[in-house]
Amino acid sequence: MKFVDAKKLHDEDEVIVKKTGCVLHVLGDVEVDGKDVFIPCDDGKLYHHTAVK
Repeated sequence: MKFVDAKKLHDEDEVIVKKTGCVLHVLGDVEVDGKDVFIPCDDGKLYHHTAVK
């Protein structure tokens, strides 16, 4: 996912993990750190914006 699109994610939005194809939901707010966006998901993990689509 592109940085600009990842910044716009909100609670309960769906994302797909590129590596596994699992559909997950965003929990809470995304964390923007410089040029990186970290997305907390309902599986308890924090994903980098390039790891999801």
